[in-house]
Amino acid sequence: MQRKIVFVMHILLILAIFQTSPVCAWHPGELVITGDVAQEVVLAGYQGWEVVGLEYRGEAQEAIRLLPVLQYAGVLGAEGSIFLSAYDGVGAVLALGEITEECYLRLTPEYGWQFISEHHPRQAGVKFLEYVVVAAAGPDLPCLRLISGTTETVISYGSLFAVDSVQRLIIEGEAKKGDFTAAPFSRRSLIPLAQFLNKQEAAAAVAYLGDGSQVEVSLAGYLEWRGQSADYLGPDGRSRKADVKALWADAPETAVTELLSQALDALGEGRVLIILVDGLGFFELQQVQPPFLSSREVQQARTVFPSITPVALASILTGALPSEHGITARGMRELQVPDLFFYASQLGKSSALVEGNTKILNTSIRPILNPDLDGDGSTDYEVFQSAQEQLAAGVDLVFVHFHGYDDTAHSCGPFSPEAGEKLLELDGYIQALCQGFSGTVFVLADHGQHPTSRDKLGDHGLASLLDLTVPWFRWEQP
Repeated sequence: MQRKIVFVMHILLILAIFQTSPVCAWHPGELVITGDVAQEVVLAGYQGWEVVGLEYRGEAQEAIRLLPVLQYAGVLGAEGSIFLSAYDGVGAVLALGEITEECYLRLTPEYGWQFISEHHPRQAGVKFLEYVVVAAAGPDLPCLRLISGTTETVISYGSLFAVDSVQRLIIEGEAKKGDFTAAPFSRRSLIPLAQFLNKQEAAAAVAYLGDGSQVEVSLAGYLEWRGQSADYLGPDGRSRKADVKALWADAPETAVTELLSQALDALGEGRVLIILVDGLGFFELQQVQPPFLSSREVQQARTVFPSITPVALASILTGALPSEHGITARGMRELQVPDLFFYASQLGKSSALVEGNTKILNTSIRPILNPDLDGDGSTDYEVFQSAQEQLAAGVDLVFVHFHGYDDTAHSCGPFSPEAGEKLLELDGYIQALCQGFSGTVFVLADHGQHPTSRDKLGDHGLASLLDLTVPWFRWEQP
């Protein structure tokens, strides 16, 4: 009997230790405010935030207000939703406009981070919070784009959190120690691409990644939400391509990076004239149907991301993607790989780069700059005259860069009558440059434009169908 009493006392003592020991307490960890915000905020405690004393359900509490945290993160839209997501998968969706000064985040050893509000239903009081995800509404949100034909699905990263997913158990490999093995795994929430892109029509897509690279991927794969970005995972759930910006299911086979190799091959046979119409998208060309260019066969081509002039021009001149040539944003000029003019010189050929009034890149030859001498607000006529001089001088490779269409499309919109008139003007210049020229002619664009409702009625830089799809002409001029 005495032994039984001692045994029971031992059990009670052990239980008491487990109830009070910090080793067995749940550690709340961090709370991440993410999604459609300017910057992620990670809360590990109340440090740096005003602590508010309040009474909640009859008990004195300490908490911080959610609204200042959201303001610090910088919500990117005026409307939308907030997803409160817990570690155990439980959550609640709240209207962004209903977050007031009386909405709080509380941190306790028992429940971790918890949303509390006397004005919201009790189901909003989610415990053990892992994420507060903002899914905002409005234009120009950072987003993922999925392109198939002329259909473009745009999903902000906050909204992507709410897309239906499947749970996959991913075996990460096998570990061995002597005769014993262990197979580590992770359970992931993955979004099948089949929800957005019909893999029966195309088995693969071109993935545009955040570092400027492009890679072909299977449409049997998945997306994985990463807060303010998304990754592509292959059908095995393991092969990963980080920070995917767009997936283009039926992307044109021709890419602007092919110009270098094709131009060098043509240069081996004779002279080459390359005309770059800045900002001219394929669909804008199709709408206007300029007489001279419309008499030639045109293909759709895909440009690079980000779809801006210095990045795309660098890819055109080097045959490399932004991740390789090093130009990934405006203001960058130093190419990390040789350009077209360098290779032409290796073949013993002369080159000329006829530009507007500004040098865009530091190329291996000095550009011929042309200011607006006639004061008409455009350098196109001056570029045209300068290009005529280089062709008349017998230069083997002449690269001509017209900027006027891009400027007009920015000011008036890419599908505006004014942009159409500018394209007709350039069409006449192109026809005149080709008269008397014998050799290979290329006409292409660095990027397209999409209409906007801001001060600029046209813009570009996105991984969107209109920005990425450009015309590609090649013909032999007898």
